[in-house]
Amino acid sequence: MKFGDHINESAVPEWSDKYINYKLGKKKLKQYAKRLEEEANEEEFTLYGNASGPVFYNGTNDESAISDESELRQVNTQYGRQDKVYTSLQETFKTDFVTNWLIGSELAKCDEFYLWLLEKSRKKYSVLKEQLRIYHLHENHESFLDGEPIIAQQNGSSGSYGSIKNFPKNPKIMGFTRRLKKILSSNDLLPSWPTGLSNIKGNLKSSHTGTETFGGIAMAVTVHQAERMLSEALLEFYQYLQLVKTYRDLNVTGFRKMVKKFDKACHTSEVSEFMDYARDTSPLFKHVDANIQLLAQRMKQTGTAQASAKLKAINEDDDPIMWWETKITEWYTKDLTNSDSAQKRHNQRLKKLSIQYTLNEQMIHRNNRAIAQMFFSGIGLGTSGAFICYTLYLAFFSKFNSVLHQILFPLWSGWYMVLLAALLFLGNCFIWHRTGINYRFIMLGEMHAKNGTQLFNNDFATSAISLRLYFLTFFVIACSVCALMSFHWCVLEPYGLVYLGIVLFLFFCPNRVFPYFDKMVDSRIWLVKTAIRLMLSGLYPVEFGDFFLGDIICSLTYSMSDIAMFFCVCSSTPNSLCGSSKSKAFGVLSCLPNYWRMMQCFRRFGDSGDWFPHLLNAIKYLIGVGYYASLAAYRISGNIDSTRTPFIIISTTNAAITAAWDICIDWSLFQPSSKNWLLRDDLYLAGKRNWKTGQYAFGRVLFYYFAMVWDVLIRFQWIVYALAPQTIQQSAITSFVLAVTEILRRFVWVILRVENEHVANVHLFKVTGESPLPYPVSEKSDMVTADKRNVSSSSLSLYHGNLEEPSTAFKSYLRRNSSALFTLAKSVPWAHTTDFQRPRLFSFGANAVHDSESDSETESVN
Repeated sequence: MKFGDHINESAVPEWSDKYINYKLGKKKLKQYAKRLEEEANEEEFTLYGNASGPVFYNGTNDESAISDESELRQVNTQYGRQDKVYTSLQETFKTDFVTNWLIGSELAKCDEFYLWLLEKSRKKYSVLKEQLRIYHLHENHESFLDGEPIIAQQNGSSGSYGSIKNFPKNPKIMGFTRRLKKILSSNDLLPSWPTGLSNIKGNLKSSHTGTETFGGIAMAVTVHQAERMLSEALLEFYQYLQLVKTYRDLNVTGFRKMVKKFDKACHTSEVSEFMDYARDTSPLFKHVDANIQLLAQRMKQTGTAQASAKLKAINEDDDPIMWWETKITEWYTKDLTNSDSAQKRHNQRLKKLSIQYTLNEQMIHRNNRAIAQMFFSGIGLGTSGAFICYTLYLAFFSKFNSVLHQILFPLWSGWYMVLLAALLFLGNCFIWHRTGINYRFIMLGEMHAKNGTQLFNNDFATSAISLRLYFLTFFVIACSVCALMSFHWCVLEPYGLVYLGIVLFLFFCPNRVFPYFDKMVDSRIWLVKTAIRLMLSGLYPVEFGDFFLGDIICSLTYSMSDIAMFFCVCSSTPNSLCGSSKSKAFGVLSCLPNYWRMMQCFRRFGDSGDWFPHLLNAIKYLIGVGYYASLAAYRISGNIDSTRTPFIIISTTNAAITAAWDICIDWSLFQPSSKNWLLRDDLYLAGKRNWKTGQYAFGRVLFYYFAMVWDVLIRFQWIVYALAPQTIQQSAITSFVLAVTEILRRFVWVILRVENEHVANVHLFKVTGESPLPYPVSEKSDMVTADKRNVSSSSLSLYHGNLEEPSTAFKSYLRRNSSALFTLAKSVPWAHTTDFQRPRLFSFGANAVHDSESDSETESVN
């Protein structure tokens, strides 16, 4: 693999702008080489070298040798002038490329960001060191405390702060509740109170936004709980250090290769001079050089390259990353273990989490299961698609009052919508995968998974898209076969119940029943847990999966309302009373998704205390509830004016607000000051910018304009119900077509929503969530003093464009501008980042600062 491709595939997506721009350097070198070649060909005579020395030839076709001495002297004079011009060009290119671009721009950028990463790592190390000290005190004094847990800092994750603790005193009941609490807590299903309710009145009156805190309620932890939390925090920091190390190594290799390419293109010898300069002045090269020397010394002592696995730094000055790795390994394998078996388990886990920034491509493709999975999926989906199209053909051309049209078509179409949404979501995953959007970290937090660097390698075999498509194919095949049989015999039973049983079996079947199903255990558990948290919205802090699944289900109201039809058909109620124009249960179920999202918005307001955007978002979903309720009333009433007028008013309001929210908040588009007209500055779906102009290709940018127009059009699809004749309104085909268009609208929404989240992570350089710490971090900890060291005065370059980090630099900026309207306007591009619970980075007493640097660093930035 070429190094340019290697660095693109191995780079951390959120740090992509902070790597050496290897491809741009190659393009510059091509221009230099072309210019030198043109200069060499401008003269009529060309110098050829042979074993005995230079021999001159003229430019004629016969290439006869020059024998006249005066003519030879003239040629030498001309060649001397040419050589001076050639040398002058080399010096110009050296100044422009090596001095100004490679050292003055790229190396300075990488060094600055590397120092920022080291400072951030140093702060984390200081905090973990203090946490471990308190843990040892806690462990040694547990008997003195008579088993009483000590107060821990809130961690911002579900079931772990503000938990309901008023359990009965009966020993049997207490034993059961403790076991139940442990099960719920381990699955993130333990209910909790909102943590920001103490100052709701003050927050409502405040004009400031983005000031989320997690104060007021403390949690008690035992030694065992503290050990588990510290273990996760140490592992996360260890993995983060691996990423910092690979960032350093990739850039060092890139700079060295780039200078070699310059020497080759311009016929110079700058590599040795550059390496000497870099070792003396660049932290990147200084630390790598110390690492290499340490590795060579150990290999010399042991005589084997395997010694690198046990490499330990002697002090922090030589290589701080290796020093921190050494200390973290020691803490994790010794301080947090109390037996040889536990130490062995911890060593094994560290070994699995050790990230190498390159993957053996032969190993990937030799063990590639994606081909078999895609082959099965292609055959299954192709066959199933034919069956489903046949059932739709029967439904479309059946009689209006037939069982097939009124009962079977809506019921099976509800399943079709769910499967279509799942297939389109996998299509989204492929688009994100191809465009370098780190969706797996955003949606699943896979920095915690045991996937090594698979998260950061752009090989389709490691993306798990084929695996999930393979898993989904079983559901599609079963659905198509059961639907075909149901349509053929014009009955729902028993095929509807059979398919429902198949769905449950596929979710909960043993792993070895079907190949590769053992790889989907975590995904199945995640989906079930998230569905439970969604249905009990308001009882849990809102994580990304909660709000994301809630938004997707808001587009599946067609399938939700079919639940009422299913039970109605299976009951003794006449089938003629089971339609949407007869049953109120249809309207109730169609309102549920918006109600769940509304409760999540209220919970976010309760946790954060920020009225914007959570209260406005809750009002938006409340209007959505009103829309579906008014639609149900309108259809049941027979389209009379008393229900038609309120339906039109509510629908217009809902469509206008939701369309504006999608474009301005969820997608952060429609920014007047953007470099891209009515869009935003960063457009990852538009591909790479032109290296000369810095602009995106216009054809790729058109997708964003199409998405905005498409979203607005589909949001106003309710006009069909208001204006079309009653026969068209009540037609099952009309509902089906509108439901399909809504799914397609959501498909586009999901692409841009996750892209916008990735944009925020890139601006924050966020590559990992922050594991909760068991003990409070006081202001007098070592972190505060470390916070003030090595803070670059040019840290503003760490931010992209005019957008700053929303929870620190942006918050400080807002403090200086008290206008509520001004604050609201400036908050809009970042409002989407508060849709879900974000773990904070460090905590000072009762207040938490999340996602980025501390306030002391923020002040230096501003």
